[in-house]
Amino acid sequence: MSLLLEYFMIFLGGFLGSYHCIGMCGAIPSLIIYKNFWIGNILYNLGRVFTYIFLGFLAGLLGMYFHKLEFQTFQKILSIFLGIGMILLGFQVLGSIKEKGVPFLDVIFFTISDMLNAFRKSPFFLGMFNGFLPCPLVYAFLMKAVLDKDPLKGMLTMFFFGLGTIPAMLFSSKLLTLISPLTRKNLSKLSGIIVILFGIWTILRAFGIGHHH
Repeated sequence: MSLLLEYFMIFLGGFLGSYHCIGMCGAIPSLIIYKNFWIGNILYNLGRVFTYIFLGFLAGLLGMYFHKLEFQTFQKILSIFLGIGMILLGFQVLGSIKEKGVPFLDVIFFTISDMLNAFRKSPFFLGMFNGFLPCPLVYAFLMKAVLDKDPLKGMLTMFFFGLGTIPAMLFSSKLLTLISPLTRKNLSKLSGIIVILFGIWTILRAFGIGHHH
């Protein structure tokens, strides 16, 4: 897969997956209290992408560390493990695997709600905080960033993912009323398929298939 096609697929995964994000986080931009609606929303989205890039840097750094270990068998096992993880997360986005309940979830959500309210007048920081919220799509592309084995490439992976999510999140208040939940679900399923394809490609590369030096 060429680098250009790879980043396009990541962008597309973010774009299609963002319709799933609307259902999960679409109400968060409505919390923003700012003098200008559009500037506030742009700052919020920049904050989200900033967090994704930061996480991509950490993931790429982690991947680089593992890559430097002179154990080819370990590297193959790691690639297979991450590939399987991406496939499972892809099926979760598809809805084939149900999310399991988390203990003390009510306490967590109340804490998150309080923190979100604290950031209402600071949309960039609200977006930064939003970027850290649990999301199977973010986890899937962070796994891809680990496999990039380079902090800069990891940052680029998460930048293009974040860039893809901006259009839907920028107009989330409108899209929530214009696009039915079923349509949003179907669009996000396409993102799940992209994640699964990345997972399969990762496993194949671990066995030296489709990998070019």
